[in-house]
Amino acid sequence: MKFLNRKLFYTAGAVLALAAAVCFTGCTSEISMELKKDGSVSVDFNGVAGDAFASLISAATGGNASASSQNLVFNTEEIEYEMSMNGFSNVKAVSKNGKGLSVSMTDKNGKSALFSSGVVTAKNGKLGIVLSREKLVDFYNKADSQTAMFLDMLLAPVFNDEKMSEQEYLEVLASFYGQEIADEIAAADFRISLKNADGTQTIQKIKITKLLTLDEVVRF
Repeated sequence: MKFLNRKLFYTAGAVLALAAAVCFTGCTSEISMELKKDGSVSVDFNGVAGDAFASLISAATGGNASASSQNLVFNTEEIEYEMSMNGFSNVKAVSKNGKGLSVSMTDKNGKSALFSSGVVTAKNGKLGIVLSREKLVDFYNKADSQTAMFLDMLLAPVFNDEKMSEQEYLEVLASFYGQEIADEIAAADFRISLKNADGTQTIQKIKITKLLTLDEVVRF
């Protein structure tokens, strides 16, 4: 099996960005988007990294996962800066208990990679999601360098336009990072909530492994 053509950037100062946060593992992470009457979209993310993945991130970014710090995995100041430089305003990032992350921000004119890639659409007062291999590759290519770096850590075939089953992907993770990280990702879900300008709402949940190996078009 051809392995992923990845650029693994394990450098000090690497930062997690919201667009990459789909990989928060071992639980359900959530991104909520609300279309305002003025056409802007508020985006809120909440998630918690699994223990093994948190240790991996901390090691990759030069941190210390055993330290008694409330910000030992996520550099919230860098997250706020990166998001502010890449299409978002009013960015606020908070790290809870070292491994949890909450980020709120606003896309005022559809300039972020979420919208420019076509993954998220806002038409006629309604938000929509289109998940496909092509759009996720486009999202990856348009994302800022920090987000792309973090996505590279996932070894996800979808961002490299390669096909792989969910089981094959988990085997790759286990061989590269260890079984514990593979198990965390296997158990993780991603919840997406869309609220339209008229107050109607759509909520969908997708397994992280399905998203990272996507080989179909998912719309909602």
